[in-house]
Amino acid sequence: MKLNRSDITAFLALFVSLGALFVSIVEANIMREQQKIMQSQQKAAVYPHLSQHIDLAFSGSTPYNYTIENKGIGPAKIRTASFLLNGKTLAGYEEVIKELKSLFPPETGLLVSFFDPSGYFISPKETITVLKLTLVRPEELQDEPPLIDFVADFCYCSIFEDCWLQDGDEILEACP
Repeated sequence: MKLNRSDITAFLALFVSLGALFVSIVEANIMREQQKIMQSQQKAAVYPHLSQHIDLAFSGSTPYNYTIENKGIGPAKIRTASFLLNGKTLAGYEEVIKELKSLFPPETGLLVSFFDPSGYFISPKETITVLKLTLVRPEELQDEPPLIDFVADFCYCSIFEDCWLQDGDEILEACP
């Protein structure tokens, strides 16, 4: 079989077309990888990081404070929160107040400020006070102030719905 000029041209066109197809497949893979990198950069640009702080001082009128601060660069939505006081799980505001008031004599004039952060958006660099205890008359305490081991475990999410569970000081990968 003898090849004529049009057969050779057809084979060259087929060869060039296959080369162009291969180049476009490689280019599509490169673009997909670039898109993944750009998405991860977008997520990193709004990554929240919540940190808990406890101030245990009861000297004079200095209160006991339990705060949460967003040290990240993006807002965080606190999806859920649970509270433990001296190892006991408490359901909400009323249980926290009742349990705390049972630890102090009434004559100390304990003032309790409690904020449940569930559903709250916390901006970058913002600090919220979850629990604040103040003794109006600290001199009425005969002994040392009672032990207060307060822990808040909470699930928080970025604006891209990436969520983390903060269990005390430990940050776990994802919320249950």
